[in-house]
Amino acid sequence: MPQPSTLCVITPNPALDRILIVPELQPGTIRRVSDVQVAAGGKGFNVTRAAQAIEVNAVVCAPLGGLTGQQVAWLAAQEGLPMHTVTIGGETRICTLLIDPTTERVTVLNEVGPCVSESEWREYVDRILAIPTAWYLICGSLPPGPPPTVLSYLIEVLHRCGRRVMVDTSGPALAAAVAAKPDVVKVNGAELGSLLDVSIDNVAIAQRAVEHVYRQGISRVVVTLGAHGAVGIDKEGGVLAIPPPITAHNPIGCGDSFFAGFAAAISTGESLAEALRIATACAVADAQTLAPGAINRAVVDGLLPQVAISYW
Repeated sequence: MPQPSTLCVITPNPALDRILIVPELQPGTIRRVSDVQVAAGGKGFNVTRAAQAIEVNAVVCAPLGGLTGQQVAWLAAQEGLPMHTVTIGGETRICTLLIDPTTERVTVLNEVGPCVSESEWREYVDRILAIPTAWYLICGSLPPGPPPTVLSYLIEVLHRCGRRVMVDTSGPALAAAVAAKPDVVKVNGAELGSLLDVSIDNVAIAQRAVEHVYRQGISRVVVTLGAHGAVGIDKEGGVLAIPPPITAHNPIGCGDSFFAGFAAAISTGESLAEALRIATACAVADAQTLAPGAINRAVVDGLLPQVAISYW
């Protein structure tokens, strides 16, 4: 795959990720934690981590605040994740993942995040616009404070500057982003179902859903369905990518690795089918690790031939 220009990964609501391995976890009891992993988190950091793993240049842009924000910045630097940051007054959130290896269940506790003021958001947008590249990836939720329409405005400004935008978010932020017609929308079935007020639990419904969003003027629309694969559509038609069967250790972060692989492929001119193949291989590689985005290029390359592609 040719090397793209640097991807600018916009993560408005970053986090400190704490992964706790807790065998035989039972609510209401005291348990020993057998292992702890701490990392810069939030979808954008996961995407950047995965992009680096497949040897794609990416830089994350995030608002960080308080001692937790300092720790996130330090951890990202230790990993060698390039970043641009804006200092905010609130304390960066902590997200806790509880993994029980005996049951293979994952419990996720996501804090809401700090309130970002209007002036802090303006500074953040200015920092984003100062990063010179062709592709911008909007990843994850908005923090409290800015209304969802800030994403519409950001996408419109980026488009006026001749830059292209991919979006992976949810809820009102996703609705606002879709209204601004980004170049790519990539979401999971629950997120797209919430937007369209429909339950997306199989491929046929997913196909109709991506067609509906595509007709609103989005160049490429992709919805991921976990083990059922990923459905995408663009001007060349519809594509379905089916992953090989695996044993998943931690499904959290698979969508972020998918987004990294998809963005890397699309930004170099790959077809939708090939982009879905690469993205699916990245997601499968992620599912076999504990830390979100911590994939391995050799594992991804080995998985590529195992991803089944069909057209609809």
